[in-house]
Amino acid sequence: MGTMDLNHLSVFAAVAETASFTAAARRLGVPKSTVSRAVASLEASLGVRLLQRTTRSVALTTAGQALVDRLGSRLRALTEALEGLPELADEPSGSLRLTATADFGTEVVAEILAGFCRRYPRITVEMHLATRPVDLVKEGYDAAFRFLGNKPRDSTLVARKVGELSLQFYASPAYLAARGTPRSVDDLSEHDCVAIAGTSPFARGGVSGAGARLHLRLVADDGFFVREAVRHGMGIGLLPAFLAQQDVLAGSLVRVLPRWTTPMGGVFLVFPSGRHLPKKTIALRDHVVEALRVQKARGGRAGEG
Repeated sequence: MGTMDLNHLSVFAAVAETASFTAAARRLGVPKSTVSRAVASLEASLGVRLLQRTTRSVALTTAGQALVDRLGSRLRALTEALEGLPELADEPSGSLRLTATADFGTEVVAEILAGFCRRYPRITVEMHLATRPVDLVKEGYDAAFRFLGNKPRDSTLVARKVGELSLQFYASPAYLAARGTPRSVDDLSEHDCVAIAGTSPFARGGVSGAGARLHLRLVADDGFFVREAVRHGMGIGLLPAFLAQQDVLAGSLVRVLPRWTTPMGGVFLVFPSGRHLPKKTIALRDHVVEALRVQKARGGRAGEG
């Protein structure tokens, strides 16, 4: 006897209960040809004929009836369990466990996921916001939104680039009124500067593109904290555009040195590697790409590049 495929067994159970290949295909949501091939494969693996087929009816053979009798309720339970698996459904379903930084998650991903959940009502989402990079495989995450210069080299991960981000200079109107507005990067040496940890050039505390020393008053590992410090007049901050856009529109932040922009890297949707992505993950990936493309087209907060 060859190796038995449990999916083929569930298809046989559906045919046995409905006495029809067509009805079984309708119940399982697959083409009739798929049902026929599954039953044929099961019969080949067992080495016996399970069903007698005519142009008008389907009947169990002695071996087929014996299989149904021996499995009994267990066969029905197996059928229900297999039919109920989220990935066997035509519509993507199940639970997605995601992670992103708090700032990008709140300012960009929340809106995207709202549209995603309206589009796929059978999918639920668990979102984890953190400053630390999580281990997707060990901690059981389906995907992560990450800022990367290049695709991850980790062989346990695969990544899809979904956008580009840039860093720009911002300050509060009150700060600019008190200290003046810089006209060039060299002028920053006369100002207090505020930065998100890990961003360039502030993170190095070093030299800007024009060679001016930067007076770094504050570094924090949270983008929201840095934005609030800039809003309250602590200094000129280097912020991602998505984090400052709404405040610029509201007048609580002003972009300074508007010709100066530094690439922040790409926005990647990162997944644990595997032979096949689940339907729910593929749906997420495609929705994110589409949503960020729309944001970019309308001058939105992400995917500027």
